Amino acid sequence: MILTLLLWCLSLPEAPAQPRPSEATHKVQTIFIYNFTKYIRWPDAYNTGPFTIGVLGDTQLNVELTKMAATKTANGRKIVVKSYKDVREVEKMCHILFIAAEKNDLLNEVLQKTNGTSTLVVTEKDGAARFGSLINFVSDKGKPGFEMNLSGFERSRLKFDSKLKSAAIAI
Repeated sequence: MILTLLLWCLSLPEAPAQPRPSEATHKVQTIFIYNFTKYIRWPDAYNTGPFTIGVLGDTQLNVELTKMAATKTANGRKIVVKSYKDVREVEKMCHILFIAAEKNDLLNEVLQKTNGTSTLVVTEKDGAARFGSLINFVSDKGKPGFEMNLSGFERSRLKFDSKLKSAAIAI
């Protein structure tokens, strides 16, 4: 009996290391990301052409962001959503770069690639703001929220409205 149960357990597929976010989570993250465009100011060099939001991994968030981009603008500029499978594909003039949960192990590589730029790096992994992400999505007692890496903002030359800081958990 025990051997049968053990063999049955071994035949089960492996659970993912981190659960994939739900469609509702993606919709909330899309709203947050869109609102970041209202409360963060990029340097002048980033204020020409379309406003670029990149997604490293997670195609479902890309779908939600693309739906949003079809009906919204960022400070009067067209929003373009780009999907990246690899860090090498990320463009220097990407305004916001979201790193999906399954790509969190690439955070250091992303930070090296975006070093010296004003790319808003957004993650969804516990503690990622302490390791260099500028904004990290968190859940506080089941309520969605975000952490802000204040020293990271200074280095990136991004300016944020005080309303954004008051809505965040400051790190």
